[in-house]
This record gives sequence, structure tokens and C-alpha cells, in this order.
Amino acid sequence: MRFALARRAAAAAVVTGLLVLPGVTPAQAAETSTVSGRLTTSAGAGAADAQVEVFDADSYATAGWTTTDDDGRWSVGGLDAGRYIVGFHPVDRPDQYYRQKAMIWDADPVTVGSGESVTADDQLRATGLLTGRITDAAGAPVAWLSVFADESENSEHAYGSTDEDGRFRIAAVPGSYTLSFRPIEGSYQTQYVPGKLDEVDAGRYRVTADEETVVDETVLPTGSLTGRFTTAAGEPLASAQVAVNTANMYGGVDTQTGADGTFTVPALLAGSYKVRFEAGDRTQYYRGKLDYTDANLVVVRGGQRTRITDALVGTGSVRIRAVDSVSGAPVADFCVNSDETCSGGTGVVTLTGLPQGRHDLYLHSPDGLHFARQLTGVKVVAGQTTEVAPKLRPGAAISTTIVDRATGRPVADVCLDAFLPKQARLVDGHGNCSDQAGRIRVGPLAAGTYRLFADPGQTSYGRQWVGAEGGTGDERQAATVAATVGTVTAGPQVRLDPAGRITGTVTDAATGKPANSVDVSVLTGHPGVGVNDATTDEQGRYTLDRLGPYDWPVVFGAHPYAPHWSGDAVSRYTATPVTVTAGGTATHDTTMRAGTTVTGTFTDPDGAPFTSGWVIARSADTGDIAGAGWMSDGRFTMRVTGKQRVYFTYDVRLADQDYSGRYLVTGADGTRKLGLFVVPATGTLTADLVVPTS
Repeated sequence: MRFALARRAAAAAVVTGLLVLPGVTPAQAAETSTVSGRLTTSAGAGAADAQVEVFDADSYATAGWTTTDDDGRWSVGGLDAGRYIVGFHPVDRPDQYYRQKAMIWDADPVTVGSGESVTADDQLRATGLLTGRITDAAGAPVAWLSVFADESENSEHAYGSTDEDGRFRIAAVPGSYTLSFRPIEGSYQTQYVPGKLDEVDAGRYRVTADEETVVDETVLPTGSLTGRFTTAAGEPLASAQVAVNTANMYGGVDTQTGADGTFTVPALLAGSYKVRFEAGDRTQYYRGKLDYTDANLVVVRGGQRTRITDALVGTGSVRIRAVDSVSGAPVADFCVNSDETCSGGTGVVTLTGLPQGRHDLYLHSPDGLHFARQLTGVKVVAGQTTEVAPKLRPGAAISTTIVDRATGRPVADVCLDAFLPKQARLVDGHGNCSDQAGRIRVGPLAAGTYRLFADPGQTSYGRQWVGAEGGTGDERQAATVAATVGTVTAGPQVRLDPAGRITGTVTDAATGKPANSVDVSVLTGHPGVGVNDATTDEQGRYTLDRLGPYDWPVVFGAHPYAPHWSGDAVSRYTATPVTVTAGGTATHDTTMRAGTTVTGTFTDPDGAPFTSGWVIARSADTGDIAGAGWMSDGRFTMRVTGKQRVYFTYDVRLADQDYSGRYLVTGADGTRKLGLFVVPATGTLTADLVVPTS
């Protein structure tokens, strides 16, 4: 869309001195950089009179702008050396960014050196038209109303405005769109076509290139809503925040009560709403409900006033006495909902002042000897105390201290993770970190033999696998700790060393070009969690820091490549380690390859395809992620480096149910065991996975 005149004027005032304008001498222009190009229509003709804006690639600040000539050519000069993004604002068409990107953050940056001139040609995407007429209930046109077209799957957006006859015309790239507008002046309340208040109920309108889709709409009538809120004793609830939301809790109108507890919303689109009010630390939904899913619907009708009244529900208490699920003995130390509401060795926690209704309570043990538990739907009755005796599953804990290896001084805020065999991974946050005396307890844990991984966070110390006498970069050399349920086991002291780093360049093996956005780490992480360590930039460069001075295996992975370990290895245990020194920088370059295609189906025993989710191939030797693919409609594809043995884990969805686990097969003796697959060095592995849902 074209800039508003005010924006154009402001931009001109800022960048006049930055543009290469007529009259500037070649010597002057050579002192700075230039980005230029030609913008064409989807048919290939020059796109005239389109505004072109050049942004700083990091801050998105405008660095310069211009307008295309009759042949679609443009040039913006006076730029410093650096990285830029080019945006195109064509007449009566959606904005786009180089190259053919809908959003600025998806644009391909343009890099210019000092005194360089770089070309950034682009072609406008093909568009179709959404047209129609908006009228009021009497059939009169609604003029000068902004209309928004949104396509959620590809984040496409377009907009237009009605004319004096209520007609609108919006150019949009092909896709399935919702249409919406805000018909009440001064209100953000939105109406979705056809006549809906909630986006989830909106119609979908298909836009096809070079074709017109006609959508007419009538603005919903308006009514008003008034009400009064009081305390449980009947006193006015003054200055309470009131939110009137749609039935699915989308946007609505906010207001507050007056001194007499009343409120008024003078104009609301006709439809069904849920009303929330907040006073102090209390939140309640009409009528007398604690959760929006239970709230009563309030119906507003056109031309009518709807009145409601509600009062804060009374309060009661819950007394919790937790017991061990195995022995039945009282659990002396546990906390409820926070670390500040704890039993303090008494085995009892009493919560007071809880509004009448159903409450969810979260129990955990600060000593790490019992697993946390969520209690759902605990019933609270006003004026009464509810007694509950939840069972907590017992666990094991490991305790140790963390010190500076050279000085022996304790180190605070160092986090420690305990891993069973084949379960080491990048974690999304840490739950166990050392105190000021360097003390730490890790738990609750299931019984088993663990190895410890220390992460000092943002300090000058390096990460390590914890060995008996110091750190290591090899899990196999870490000390083992046998954890027993109900017991706190002493682990080896963690002796931290100064950190070093690894840098390098990653390229595409097929093209030789830099490989951008490759994740680099010493462990693998679940793709659905979004955990990563280091990532390559546009030049394929990376820096992997916070590593202890040891020999480290390094893993590289990114779509559409197959993950691999340093030395082009398939496993962490067969990788060629990179030697890191304290305060030093090691170098390791690598290339990314497509690897072997692993593909297949994911169904239940009846052949029904699972809806969506992650299917992950893991190394049979280490449990590390060897490849991952997003499954959709029962099919998945991923890239894996072969030759190696793998097994599969999954986090998937079928209908409204979530399923996760390891893929098991039935042996000849009828027992269920882990399914192992051999990924060939080249070619394709097909794995059709059948997972029971019972």
C-alpha cells in the first residue's frame, strides 16, 4: 500500500541528505553506497510509481526511500556500508520485501560495501481481488470504513477502504482470507464476515490470481450493556476492571465500575459475550465463575440494553496433608503453588481466602525426594475447609558442591542436569542451580545411574561433563552416580575451569556457498522446544562458547541438511573431538550434506493417519537426535546421515489427543521392544510406523 502523505513527508525530511539526487557529482556519490534495481509486475512489465524503502537490516530503521520510474527502475544512495532490507509499496497492491517476501523479517538482506553499488531486482507477486459492498441494517452504504484481509497460513495481510457508496476493492496474493472491520467509531471491536464476532467463526474467501471474489456484508446492529458488581456482602465493588469479550475470549471492550459498582458499555455489536471483572487479586467471570470456560454467556441484542448483576463469591480454605504414594507415610516437606507456601516440616499446608469453586493446586517437594503433582478441580466451599491428602511419588536426589577448580572457592548460579544413559540433551531451562555456598541438589529423579552435566550460564566458566577429578567433554568419561529412591546421594564435586570457544565456517557441500542458520552445539535438542546453542550467520560463520577446556564432539544440523558430528561422524561417540583451551579459540570448519532421506507413514492400528507432530530419529548408540521431521496427515520426511542404526520417538496428535513415546515393535516371542532401523549411507529409508492409541 502507498505511504500516507504525512509519512512520506516525514521520511523525506529525514533522508533528503542521504539520497543520490540529481545534481550530486559522481565523486560525491562514490563516497557512499547505493542499492538499485528494477521492480516489475507479475506479468514482467515495469511497475511504475511504487515506493521503495530501504531499511537497516538489524534495527529496521528507514535508511532511505524513493519511487520507481515509468519502467520500474529505482535507486537509493547515500548509504553506509552494511546490511539492508528493501521494501516495496506498490500502488493498490500488498507490500512486499526483497525477494517476494510478505514480512520484513523474512526478507533477504542486501549487503553493500563502502562505495559499492548493489542490484536488488524484484517482481511483484501475482494478486487477485476481494471486492464487495458494506451496508448497515437499513441498506445504507457504510462509507470510509477500513477493511482488513488476513491469510493466517502464510501470514499474508492486505487492506482497503470503502468509498462513499460502501464499496471496497482489495488486491491480495492468492490464498484463503478472512475479512474484518471495526464499525463502531472509537472502539476496537471487530466484526468478521459474515456477521461474526469471533475470528474462529469467520468465513474464508479464496483469492485466485487475476480473478475477482465478491463479498458483501451487513454491519451488525448495536446494543448496550450495563451492570453492577458487588462484594460477597453486597457492598459496591468500586474501580473494578471490567472486560467484555466475545464468547471465545477474543477482543472486546474494557471499562471499569464507578463508586456505586456500576458500569456501562454504550455500544456493542449484537451477539454473545463473556464478562470478566477484576478487583485487587480477585478475578471472576459472570456469573460467579472462576474460569472463562464456565462463564455464562451474556446476549446483547441490537437496539436493546442488557443488564447484568454479579457479586464476588465467598471464600473458603483447603488443608493439604501429602503422603508418600509407596509407604503411605506423611511427607514432611512440600510446597503448594509457590516456594513461599510450604509445610516447613509439619506435613500440612493450609490455603485460606480461596474463592468458592474449583481450583488447581501444584505440589512439589523442596528436598527433591518426591515428584511434583498437579491436583485438578479441588472443590472449595465458602466458609468451609476442604481436606485433601494427595499421594506424592517418591524419588531420588543427588547433592554436591560446585567450586572454582583453581581456588576451591564456591561458585553460585551454576546449573546441573542429571542424565540417564542415552538421554543427554539440550534442556529448555534449568531447575537446579547452586546457591551462594556452591551447594546444589538435583531431584527428584527416578532410580538409576546418572552422569552430571554442569552449565555455568553466562559466567566465565565453561560447561562440562562432571568427572571424578574434574571436567571432561566426553560423557563416557564422566563419573557415574547411582541414585536410590528416598535417598540423597552425594555426587562428585564439580570443579569448574575457565571457558574457551570454537569458531568456524559451515558451507553447503553441493554449492560451496555459506550455510546459514545451521545450529551448532555439543548436544542435540528437541526441535519442538526451540532450544539451540550457536547458529551460523549469513556467511556461514558460528561461535560456540561457554565450553570447558576439554575435547568436545560438535554437532551441526539444519533443514534441509542431515545432522552430523565433527569429523563427518554419525554419532557423538564416533565424532572427531575439537580441543578447546581455557580462554582460547579453536577452529572447526565443516560442510553440510543432504544425507539419506527417511520417510514414511504414521498411523494407528486401524490405518487412521495421525494429524500432526514431530517424528524423531535417534542414534541407537547415544540417543542423540539423528534427524527430525514434522509429520502432517500421517506422513513424515527427514534427513539423516548414514550409515547408522536409529530408533524413533514421537510427539504427535490424533484428533484431540496427544501421544508421545518410543516406537516399539512386537518380537517373535510376543514381547514389545524398541524398533531399530538401519539408515543406509545413500538413498532412501522407508519406515511406516504403526502406533497403538489405547
